[in-house]
Amino acid sequence: MTVMKNLNEKFTHFRYKEHPGDLFRGTVIVPLPDPYKDQENFWIWFHPCFQTSQDVADLNDLYKYLDDEWFDDDVMETDDYKYYSTMPKDQIRDEIKSLEQVIYQDCFENFYHLILEGKIELLTSRLKKIYVG
Repeated sequence: MTVMKNLNEKFTHFRYKEHPGDLFRGTVIVPLPDPYKDQENFWIWFHPCFQTSQDVADLNDLYKYLDDEWFDDDVMETDDYKYYSTMPKDQIRDEIKSLEQVIYQDCFENFYHLILEGKIELLTSRLKKIYVG
């Protein structure tokens, strides 16, 4: 736990009550990730199916197109590759923003349901329970 200089500052932590059943998440107590400053952790912890999400896979591909990264030969034969590889960078950025909004929405909705269904506990920085569903 980090020692805080300002006693009024509190970090909120959380934990899953039961293991969510995937490789990325567990029942350990962890700091609640900021959705915008720590986007990847927020998505990993709260997306309903981060590992298998087609939206997450598509987003990763869009970043590859944006950065002109190399693709396997079998990918280069697909219609998606032919479509996105010729798309202007600004349009790819717009596609990325749109898809990120969808992923955020999925995460926020799942976080809300996890709280309502009592599947996670929220804790203060001193690890006192502030909400148990």
